[in-house]
Amino acid sequence: MFESAIPARQPRSRSAPAAPAAHDRFRATFHHAPVGIAHVAPDGRFIDVNVQFVEITGHSREALLADGFQRITHPDDLETDMVQVTRLLSGPASRYRMEKRYIRADGGIVWVTLTVALIRDAAGEPAYFISVIEDITEMRRARHEATRDPLTGLLNRRGFDERLERARAQASGSRTPFTLVYLDLDSFKRINDLLGHARGDTCLVEVARALSAAAAPGDRIARIGGDEFVLLLPSIDPAQVPGFLDRLRTALNRIEVAPDWRVQGSLGAVTVAGDDPRPSTALLQLADAEMFIDKRNGRESR
Repeated sequence: MFESAIPARQPRSRSAPAAPAAHDRFRATFHHAPVGIAHVAPDGRFIDVNVQFVEITGHSREALLADGFQRITHPDDLETDMVQVTRLLSGPASRYRMEKRYIRADGGIVWVTLTVALIRDAAGEPAYFISVIEDITEMRRARHEATRDPLTGLLNRRGFDERLERARAQASGSRTPFTLVYLDLDSFKRINDLLGHARGDTCLVEVARALSAAAAPGDRIARIGGDEFVLLLPSIDPAQVPGFLDRLRTALNRIEVAPDWRVQGSLGAVTVAGDDPRPSTALLQLADAEMFIDKRNGRESR
């Protein structure tokens, strides 16, 4: 009798519009999401893009649909992107995430975080990619400014520490050596005292240029103090380090502070294995100690 008071469950005749409603919600989410979204065919052609993606790239929807992601991807990032795509198409991975650059319609560069998921059909074959794109240009600019010396444009201490830790992580487990070089400009205080801080600043900028010109691709240079610089040389042959230091001294000595007054610096270098367990601060202290030996040996100008 109690059960009879409960209305019998009726067939869900009202469920018929559920599929169209779900489709409408999906389309609204796709087109009005606060991040860029794109559906991409396995060959790289855009199947559909939302409004935010159009705004991020600066290309019209029609132009995007007429081409593939390869055309708007920065050339320096395309190979990495294609490797990840190939992994998704051929391997067990179902998604990847990377930072990359797009070339905007106006020629500008926009940095994005790209997250890509592969959707397969019922037969397990690749159907399309879902790409989610977030503009991180401003975040990267702020990150860049936080790790750069505003006077010389070189890395600051924080930026150098980050690059050094990253380089050591990449070399972890190997004995591939890398070299740290410590430079202290000799008698730099005299430049500021006798010629003024403006000339001292100009001198520091010229030193930064000389170091950058002497460095190889992949080397990292930082100004970590008033007149102190460090270099990370991840791929130099240890036997070539003395010659490199001599070239640095020559490059510095080409900088004219005033008539008959040239820049000089004391240099110290330490080469360590990639799997050296000592902390980075200890390695920098070793290079610093070598620099002081060089200074005591009479290289400092009088």
